[in-house]
Amino acid sequence: MRIGLDLDNTLICYDRAFLAVGKDEGLLPTSFEGGKAAIKKALLAERADGFLWERLQGLVYGRRIDAAVLFDGVPDFLGLCRQRGADVLVISHKTELAHHDPLSTNLRQAALRWMDRQGLFASTGLERDNVYFEATREGKVRRIGALGCAMFVDDLADVLTDAGIPAGCRKILFGGDPHDGLEHCATWRDVSHAIFPGR
Repeated sequence: MRIGLDLDNTLICYDRAFLAVGKDEGLLPTSFEGGKAAIKKALLAERADGFLWERLQGLVYGRRIDAAVLFDGVPDFLGLCRQRGADVLVISHKTELAHHDPLSTNLRQAALRWMDRQGLFASTGLERDNVYFEATREGKVRRIGALGCAMFVDDLADVLTDAGIPAGCRKILFGGDPHDGLEHCATWRDVSHAIFPGR
């Protein structure tokens, strides 16, 4: 069985990173409180062209990615996959370079280094060669099909409902709100129970 997983906001949790990095980098006032949606709204209100929001995204996904954390339950899920002999593939829609970054940080290399530091390659059985980056959502969807994923877990309903996803691929929406027609799991514990019932 081949299980495909998204990376950003599915394995990697940026909830606290946006607020911390925004304040550290002077993009948000130190008194600001709120989650990602509130931060995006505030930065777009300040600059409607999206520069500030895109700059913060580039920092959080790039050279400040260490402010992010692994979602609870991911190591346990990957351990179950290894026990059950499932192949795990990470397929991410991620450009190479960060927006508005004078250092031209390579986002893909930053993500791989973060995964390594989290022990995902050393202790969970995830293979570095099984991590794929695509420049577009369409490329990501094609890769899911080309690699023969029996199921795919993603936080974006737009990916899972894309017509390019093979009909036989089980689609699991992670986190956020449920979506009509999609299996939904709020946590990685829920994902584990859904894929490996009665474990």
